[in-house]
Amino acid sequence: MTNRLSLAPRPAVLKLAAAALTLFCFGLNPAVAGDPPAPPVSQDGSVKVSLFAAEPEVSTPIGATVDSRGRLLVIESHTHFRPKDYKGPATDRIRIFEDTAGTGRADKITSFYEGGTFLMNLAADRDGSVVVSSRNEIFRLTPEAGKDTPPTKTTLAHLETKADYPHNGLHGLTIDHDGNICFGIGENLGGKWVLIGSDGQELTDDKGAGSIFRMDAKGKGLTRLARGFWNPFGLGVDPAGNLWAVDNDPDGRPPCRLINVVPGGDYGYEFRYGRTGMHPLQAWDAELPGTLGMVSGVGEAPCAVQWHNGQLFVSSWRDHQVEAYRLSPRGAGYSATMQPLVKGGEPFRPVGLAFSPDGSLFVTDWGSSSYSVNGKGRIWKLTLPKTAPQPEPKPTEAMARAAQLRQTDNVTELIAAMGDGDPAIAQAAQYGLSRLPQVEKTDWNSLATPQQRIGLLAALLWRGSSAEPYVALALKDKDDRVRQMGVRAVAEQGILSAKKDLEALLGSEVMSPRLLGMTVGTINLLDGDPSAKVDSNRINGVLLARMNSPQATDPTKAAAMHMMQASHPRIALSQVSALLESPSPALQLEAVRYLNADTDASRFVILAKTAGDTKADAAVRAEATAGLSDDAKEKTDLLLQLATGENESVRQEALRSLRPVGTSLTKPQQDQLAQIAQKFPADADLVSRALAKPAAERPPETDIAAWQKILDKAPGDPEAGRRIFFHPSGPACFRCHMIEGRGRAIGPDLTMIGHSQTRDHVLESILDPSREIAPLFTQWSIKTKSGQQIDGMLLRRDGQSLEVYVDASGQEIKVPENTIIDRKIRKESLMPMGLVQGMTDQELRDVVAMLMQKR
Repeated sequence: MTNRLSLAPRPAVLKLAAAALTLFCFGLNPAVAGDPPAPPVSQDGSVKVSLFAAEPEVSTPIGATVDSRGRLLVIESHTHFRPKDYKGPATDRIRIFEDTAGTGRADKITSFYEGGTFLMNLAADRDGSVVVSSRNEIFRLTPEAGKDTPPTKTTLAHLETKADYPHNGLHGLTIDHDGNICFGIGENLGGKWVLIGSDGQELTDDKGAGSIFRMDAKGKGLTRLARGFWNPFGLGVDPAGNLWAVDNDPDGRPPCRLINVVPGGDYGYEFRYGRTGMHPLQAWDAELPGTLGMVSGVGEAPCAVQWHNGQLFVSSWRDHQVEAYRLSPRGAGYSATMQPLVKGGEPFRPVGLAFSPDGSLFVTDWGSSSYSVNGKGRIWKLTLPKTAPQPEPKPTEAMARAAQLRQTDNVTELIAAMGDGDPAIAQAAQYGLSRLPQVEKTDWNSLATPQQRIGLLAALLWRGSSAEPYVALALKDKDDRVRQMGVRAVAEQGILSAKKDLEALLGSEVMSPRLLGMTVGTINLLDGDPSAKVDSNRINGVLLARMNSPQATDPTKAAAMHMMQASHPRIALSQVSALLESPSPALQLEAVRYLNADTDASRFVILAKTAGDTKADAAVRAEATAGLSDDAKEKTDLLLQLATGENESVRQEALRSLRPVGTSLTKPQQDQLAQIAQKFPADADLVSRALAKPAAERPPETDIAAWQKILDKAPGDPEAGRRIFFHPSGPACFRCHMIEGRGRAIGPDLTMIGHSQTRDHVLESILDPSREIAPLFTQWSIKTKSGQQIDGMLLRRDGQSLEVYVDASGQEIKVPENTIIDRKIRKESLMPMGLVQGMTDQELRDVVAMLMQKR
């Protein structure tokens, strides 16, 4: 029989007795239970925070919803990592909390449902019933009108699996505007599962791809809506019908994600390739072709997402805060900006969010950092400031087009749209094509653009049709990302017949580091390794085999050198030096670039010889001259000699490389540089910076129009721009960014930026790096118990307890998670302001021209 305990006002003695009874039953520490919990704090002072209920009235609460009568329903967990000595109820339960006296505190608490284990989320339906998700089941609870009896339980879908970790099975839950039930599953630790709807419809997976499903109100018509999640614990719907998810991040691949879930969306993650998310066959923010990215990063361990009055609200369990996100249309998708709403101390662990009819926000609070149920718990009531109702989000023309593409049967229109520059439009078209049987008969040669060819393979994968007829063509495509998509198709469908093509691909001159890793991993997958391990020894072996093969052409060797890890222990500098004797300037150039990235000081002898060789290719000499910057003190005389030469590129690199020693030059040496400025007026700015003289007054970074005029005054040189990008005495872009596999992957990889951004947008990003920060590259301000202040980007997590940040200098800082007492998002980018002030006008033109290349 369902227990209905009323906590209406009563004499003090009865209150004490009730509290003592609860303490006895739950095995709580009376001193702890009696301490009033510290409330979370409004971050701008506009939110009133009050305690609605606390232990012993509520214990380890999770999901929350408000029913059609305005009552708050909360899941109370008693089975999540239940300790052996735990004395609470044997099963989970759903409790109703009401404030009948209008005091702002729950005074009537009753049980709505008791039973089951690992209950996770719930959503009140319009008919008065409640839909509930547990680890292995979605069910509906329907109360009988006018009767004080337990609700009737109806199973809508159930999960069959051997996995039993509590909160990576079924969890996230919401009801859309059409009454359909949307719910999610986590990675299930990669274990096989079968999901069965009430009509017998089955879906299955054994790859650990977290997914989101949809079915009707009776559990019929079960379908997979999207895939590629890690743990989408919270789902919500906005007034326009958009479905939103918050996805927890793998330990090594922050941040957690706010995702606009669209039909057929692939968001890149599969557990079978490893927990961390760092495998080349995994994507987290659209790094792989055929995948979609996040709208925004969110706080750590997000558990709920709810829409209210123009904003999305997200609970962050690990960051102890509730966040508000303001959306802005971006093509057929969205971007978002975050403001923290309330933030608490270590015990504040927000989970469920539910808005009441009056606009108040209820927040369930687990009350402890422990994953085990422990008798603690609170419910907070947040009274938001009164604001005018915000307009509902209206679809842009691009959004309307995307919706139309998902429904059309016009194959010609869909193929054309798959080549659209807006990823959301292209994905909508590929999903539309996946619905049609004609997709299996598409003529590969009719697909004019790489994006269309990628879209066809993605459509086949989503449909579940064989991509085998197209794989050989994709793996021989001239475009690296089409090849990547071909490798993805082989891995997803286990196409054994493609193994020879993959092995041939390893010898191809069209190869990027990611494609190499994907290929090696997929070959291992076909050989029986389900994790598709990317063995660095095998990769190195492939590259060394390319280098040492008697049949290897110079272009093949150049491609291998391009991907070779700097300071490789099996490559002697003498071997690299020998490559400089090749008649191929391309191979010589890659050899010099390898030397420039090496750490062996003896490399400077080889670089000096190459830089001073007037018979060598000018581009190779210029690259070698740039590499001498790190030895400028010892090579000053040579650099001055090169700076007086007639070759422009060599002369300019020499002037750049003299910057580290500019203040220590002798008077004759300074005079020598001054003569260069007279002889070559175009190099006057470089000479001034080599002499460490103050630069002429320039526009402020906020004057975008003035900087655009500077760019327009003369053309940029992409080859010079590349040398500046990697120059130790330049803006040091390479310390945080990668281009074509070289550099460091702290900030965005800029290899393909010329395909996705305009010149003006690239310029704005250089001038004002904080103007728009991509979700993956949010900077944090961390304060530790020892008083240490750390500003940096969260690079990865090493295990469950250690966070690794990187600061503006590129230095990695390891911080034990349990030492962090405060964590705030910074509005500033890790990329510093003022970079343009360290470059000449021509250097800026050259760098922008290099970035805008269509690689």
